Formats: sequence, structure tokens, C-alpha cells
Amino acid sequence: MFDYLKGKVFKKYGNALSLLCGCVGFKVYVPVSLLSEVNEGDELELLTELVVPPEGTPTLYGFRSEEERELFRKLLKVPKVGSKVALSVLSHLEPEEFKRAVSRKDVESLSAVPGLGKKLSERIVAELRPKFEEEKLREVPAELYEILTSLGYKKSEINSALKGINLEELTVNDAVRLALKRLSGRKF
Repeated sequence: MFDYLKGKVFKKYGNALSLLCGCVGFKVYVPVSLLSEVNEGDELELLTELVVPPEGTPTLYGFRSEEERELFRKLLKVPKVGSKVALSVLSHLEPEEFKRAVSRKDVESLSAVPGLGKKLSERIVAELRPKFEEEKLREVPAELYEILTSLGYKKSEINSALKGINLEELTVNDAVRLALKRLSGRKF
């Protein structure tokens, strides 16, 4: 429903702000880190997520980046994690910092976030770690795409050739060699 808002910060609250867009002020809950950076009267652009709980009032959440909003959405899919806990995570950890903690199974760091206990932190690690690892495997460096497409291969062919390879552990040259072996049909 609401994907993006641009307006002037009309008022700041403890964990939200009122964003004046034209003649309408939207109360948007934002990470504390963002709240501390803006002042009343500042122009602000936010990516938003409307959360409509089964019982209760619809609530609008705002984020600086698509990465923050996607992380918020992923957290909401974890059982027992609500929007307040998800926002608390984003208020206390940068997205990359959070992903690193989950990847390393660092339950202790996650438990330090208000609203997250040990059990919920363990659940988040169990639910999100496989997804983050899968994303890492799918991240193909632009340089690798550039080299292989210049050789006449399509992106879909490149993606299937690189499926299941942890590119983080390879240099670009090694990744190109491996991809070319797979694309040419040779066994490796």
C-alpha cells in the first residue's frame, strides 16, 4: 500500500516520527539510529512497510535502504518475531553486522539486542542462516558476469554454471576458469 514516503519531519517521538507529506502527517516507526540522525524540519525519504497485525492497528515502518526493509521483512517471517523486535534489531545492529552474527551463529551478540533472548536468537539463527548462506552463493561479482558475457554466454547460463559454488573463496580468475569448464561441458 505505502512503499515510499518523502516529506518533512514534523515531529519526533521516542521510536517514531511524524512525516509531513503534503497536508498529511504519517506516523512512521523507524530504527533509533535513523531517529537520532534527523531533526524536526529536515527533508526525509523513507522506504516503508505497512504491517497489519491480525488484531490491532496497522502500523507503518520506515527505512533508509532497501537492505534494511528486506531484513525487516525476513525477520517478520521468523516465528515469534514481531515488528517491534524486528525494529529493535535494526535499531541496534547494522544489516551487515546482523548478517555476520547470524552467519557465525553468534547468539550472544544477538541476545544483547533488547527484545531478543537466547531462545529467540537461536531461532533467528536457525531460520535465517540458511537463507543468508544461499544469498551469498548467489552473489556473482559484476566483473565475473562482464567477462563471461563478453565471451558470449547468457546470464542464465552463467548462473546455472556457478550454482553451488562458494565464490567468496575464489579469485575472479579461478571463478572464470571453473565457470568455463562447466559451460564447455568438461568434467572438473
